[in-house]
Parts: sequence; C-alpha cells; structure tokens
Amino acid sequence: MDTAREAVQAERAANQVACLGVLAEADEACTIGVISEATGLSRPTVRAVLDDLVDLGMVEGVSAATAGPGRPARAFRFAREGGLVAGVDLGPRGARAIICDLSGRRAGYAEVPPHKHADVALISRALDAAAGSLDLARLRAVGVALPGVVETDGRLRASLAMPDLVGLPVAELLAKDLGSSVVVDNDIKLAGLAEQRAGAGRGYSDVVYLQIGHRLSVSIVLDGSIRQGSHRLAGELGAQRGMRWTRNARRGQLVWSARPTSAQVLSAAAAGDADALAEVEDFCAQIAERVATVLLVVDPEVVVVRGGAAKDVGALLRPLEAAIEKELVFPERPSFVASGLGREAVVLGAVGNAFDQCGSEIYGVHGYPSPWARITHDVEGITK
Repeated sequence: MDTAREAVQAERAANQVACLGVLAEADEACTIGVISEATGLSRPTVRAVLDDLVDLGMVEGVSAATAGPGRPARAFRFAREGGLVAGVDLGPRGARAIICDLSGRRAGYAEVPPHKHADVALISRALDAAAGSLDLARLRAVGVALPGVVETDGRLRASLAMPDLVGLPVAELLAKDLGSSVVVDNDIKLAGLAEQRAGAGRGYSDVVYLQIGHRLSVSIVLDGSIRQGSHRLAGELGAQRGMRWTRNARRGQLVWSARPTSAQVLSAAAAGDADALAEVEDFCAQIAERVATVLLVVDPEVVVVRGGAAKDVGALLRPLEAAIEKELVFPERPSFVASGLGREAVVLGAVGNAFDQCGSEIYGVHGYPSPWARITHDVEGITK
C-alpha cells in the first residue's frame, strides 16, 4: 500500500471515529450540522462518513422534525443496541457476567454459583443468566477472567484455584460455542487494568494493584498496559518456590485467627477490635518487604489496594503504608489508595479488555476508543 493511500485511509478512519464518538455521547439523534460543528468536519465529509457508518450498521437514520417549510434535516443515532460485548469472571466459587451494548452501557448482569464445582460450562450459564431477554447471537466479543497463568491463545497454563481447567483451550472452546471473538486473561491483571482505566488508578500510567482476599495477589500496569512479561509471569510472586507472603498462608490461601476471612478481619479492625487490629498490623509488617521490593522494581505512581469492603480499607492502608515506609530508604514513594471498583474490578476488566482487544471487530472502525468510563459508570449500583 502506497503512502498516499495509507494517509487517506487513516484520515477516513479518524473521521469515522470522530463522528461515531459524537453520536455515542449524545442522548438523542444528531443532524449533520450538529455533528459537523462538534467535530470541525465539513458537512459533505460528515455526510460521507455517516453513509459509511450506516453501511457498517453502527449508525441509523431517524425521522427528524422541522420547524419550517421544506424537508426535515437528516438525523442520525448510534445503533448501540445492534451488538453486545460481554465479560465473565470465572472462579472456584462461581461466575459473574456483565453484558454491555456497543456504547458500553450495562444491559445485563448476573452472578451464578456452581452446581458442584466451577467449570467452563459455567461461563455460558452466567452469560445466559445475565442476558435475560437479550439475544446472545448479537455478541461481538467476550472477555473472560481466570485465576492462574493464561497463555496468549487463551489456554490456562497453571492454576492453584482451578486445576481442572489447566491445559484447556478456553478461548477456542468458547469462541466455537458462542460464535464470537473471545479473549482470556488473568483475573488480577484484569482488575488492575480496570482500576487504571477507570477506577482509583485513573489518570496514572503506572499502577500496582494489590488484592488481599482469600489470597494475596499483585498485578502491574505500565504505560497504560498490563505488564505480562515474556512468559506472562509478571506479578506471579507466588510462583517462587518456597515463597510465602506470610505465616498465615497455606498453599496460597490466607488463614486468619481473629475472624474467618480477611474481609471480616478488616471489618473488625475498622470497628476497633484489638485482636483484629493487631493481626492486620502484623500481617502488614510481614508483607511489607515483598511489596517494597515490587515498588522499587516498578516505581509506580500509585498502588491500588483492595481488601474487604470499601469502608474498611482504611484499617489496612494505614498500617500497610507505615510498614512499607520502614522498608524504604528514599522518601519518594507512591500513593496508596483504596480500590474504586471493589469486587466488580475483575468482571469490568474482562469486558473492557474485550473492547480493547476486539475494537475493530466490534465497531468495524479502526481506532475507536473503548468505552471504559461508560462500562464502569454503573458500578455503584452493585454491592461491593
């Protein structure tokens, strides 16, 4: 392809993105004049772009009223309901699924427990539950989050949480079953991505995500992208032979004494329970050295921490920051902030990753930005 033709195609794609962006943000149909004013493009250019977008099925013409004589102005709207994009978070305790329209607006959500144990079939069950009356034949892409090391082809290479799925070509199996593109990645990496894109790490390029739940997990986002590493092992600190984050780690699972779960321990600590406060402080002192090592290697702008309910995270952040401060020589250090997306970070990361990785297939337009802000807009409507 010659340079002149490439330039023409690049300009055409940029114009499509600009016009589609205006329509995606509008609550009602827009005329060519309105779109022209918003984009700075000439009316003939807008008219040609809209014809292309109509052919792609991304835009549709609607009737527009006129206040005077003559033909009404042509008006157009973003055909957001013309396709669906989904995300699924599959873990040993069940699956969460979210379905969005093409603008990123939430169209369905469901949480599904396993019958006996979680398997790949639970992904389809979760999607069916989230869909309700929606036609899943309109799915254009699906993002899946799995606990473990995920290969580039969507195969789960290793997982302590779901060993029965190891070796399965998850992406390939689902793509055949659903008839749409499927992208699969690690759950904690996707949570970190969601926090960087539209959560507590928004506005920062380099983010470390630290999750303390049934286990302690870390993921890294550098220059706005998940840091995978050459073997997709970046952040997999538990893969070091003999390494234990803390004394209360048993095969990667955290076992607490003050309360049964980390969320309950943090809740009790936030309420001032002495035993819980002491256990959290001791826990933070134990993990501080490992976390400090990550910070010195990565030097992130911010560390996003998720542990328990949002209202209780302060009981973790304060002793954690104090413990890490003792480990660092230099005064410069990242801010520590509570997760902005809570327990929905993983499933939001899954659907956002589907938009990121399959955007050209979803929209038929090259370079259209993923609607992260819209995807995460309704997160407060779901209990964290």
